[in-house]
Amino acid sequence: QDNKIKSTMIIPTGGGAMLSAEKSLELAVEKAGIQKDEIVRIVTTGYGRAYIDSGDDSITEITCHAKGAHYLNPNVRTVIDIGGQDIKCFKIHNKAIDNIFLNEACSSGCGSFLQTFANALGYSIEEFSKLGLFAKQPVDLGSRCTVFMNSSVKQAQKDGASIENISAGLSISVVKNALYKVIRAANADELGKNIVVQGGTFLNDAVLRAFEQEIGRNVVCPNI
Repeated sequence: QDNKIKSTMIIPTGGGAMLSAEKSLELAVEKAGIQKDEIVRIVTTGYGRAYIDSGDDSITEITCHAKGAHYLNPNVRTVIDIGGQDIKCFKIHNKAIDNIFLNEACSSGCGSFLQTFANALGYSIEEFSKLGLFAKQPVDLGSRCTVFMNSSVKQAQKDGASIENISAGLSISVVKNALYKVIRAANADELGKNIVVQGGTFLNDAVLRAFEQEIGRNVVCPNI
């Protein structure tokens, strides 16, 4: 409303996009303190948008990311989105998308990757990510797939690594997977100076900090 976000709601998709979309809309409306019939227009996006028939329009998530990033930083050159299951990176030139990078079948380096390890170690993802900020010697876990990473984490535990250092090591692994295996960047200059990062995984402060340290520059990260 008035070019401001009035409310947001995020819930797991679960077994069906339709039901979870309707539920999240219901909760967002309640949080905003309005009635559903006051909504002027509903736009659906994301992989499940084709299964939601209550929207007035449907737009790809890449277009939405690009528009949102441009709103946050009109000079944006690179947009990187790390979600629960995939990684997307696209370059923007003259207000148009001119290159797109997507991760392949493996979800290694995504939000679900971190959540799996957090739960396996007995922590919520929120607790696990905060612990990573206090690491003194992050474990070098490389950037392999989840199956191999599991053995690396177990070995690190046997070697006496703290949870803080394991959490930070996994966050660094996510960043390196995105930069060097998905985007295949040779150096930070390829990303440009104006970078916007999006997606739930970047709400993990340990991942955001690891990303900024790896490329040697600050980025814009929306806090929604």
